[in-house]
Amino acid sequence: MKIELAVIMAAGKGTRFGALTAEMPKGFIPFKGKPMVIRSIENLIDAGIKEIIIGTGYHREYYEHLSERFPEVKTVFSPRFAETNSMETLYQCRHAIGNRPFLLLESDIVYDISALKILIENPHSDIMLITPVTKFQDQYYVESDDNGNLAWCSTDKSKIRPSGELVGIHKISTDFYNFMTNAYSHTMDIEPRLGYEFQILRTAKSSLPMHVLNMHGLQWYEIDDISDLAFAEANVAIK
Repeated sequence: MKIELAVIMAAGKGTRFGALTAEMPKGFIPFKGKPMVIRSIENLIDAGIKEIIIGTGYHREYYEHLSERFPEVKTVFSPRFAETNSMETLYQCRHAIGNRPFLLLESDIVYDISALKILIENPHSDIMLITPVTKFQDQYYVESDDNGNLAWCSTDKSKIRPSGELVGIHKISTDFYNFMTNAYSHTMDIEPRLGYEFQILRTAKSSLPMHVLNMHGLQWYEIDDISDLAFAEANVAIK
C-alpha cells in the first residue's frame, strides 16, 4: 500500500497555551525556533508525501497561507470547530481524502522523521504508533492484545495494561477510514466532542484491526502547553 497523502489535525484553539495562542493556532508555536506544523510538513515532504491536507478551524488563515510556501498543502475548514473535536475535523476532510490511504498526525507534535518512514514501510495497512512512556503529563496510554493489535486506550493508566504511550501519528487505510466516518455520521449530533482516537478504538474493537507499533528510541513530544514546550526544548533531541 503506497502512502502519498497525510492529514494533519489543526482545528483546535490550544487554550492551554494561554496568551501564546491568542493570535495564532498552536501548530504555529515555535519549537527550537521553527513552528511545529512547519517541522511536520517538511518531514512529510522529505518522507515522500505528495499531498498534505490540514483540517483547520481556529485561525485557519495561518494554515491557508502555507500553500504559498508548500504547494503540497491543502486545507479543509471545519465550521463547527469551536463546539466539536478532532473526529469532526477528520470527518470534514472526507471529500479531500477520497479513497486513499494516509498518515494521520496531530499539529502539536514534534518528532523525528524516522516515525514516518517506519509507518510507510511497514506492511500493516492500519497502524497506531506508540512508544514507551515519555511524557511527564497528559499521557494517553495504549494497550495491545496478544496479536499486537489495539485492545484499549485510556488516560488512566490503572484501567488498562499499557503497552506504551500514543504518539499521535497513525497509518489509516481506506477501509478503516470509511468505517470510521460512516459510524460517526450516525452519532455526530449526539457526541460532537468525540476525539478520533476513540473512533479508532471503536472501529478496532468492532470491525477492523489496528496494529500497534511500539517504536523504542523515537525522539518526539506532544506539546500541549508552556511547560510541555519548555520540557521538550530541553529534552527532545530534534534540531
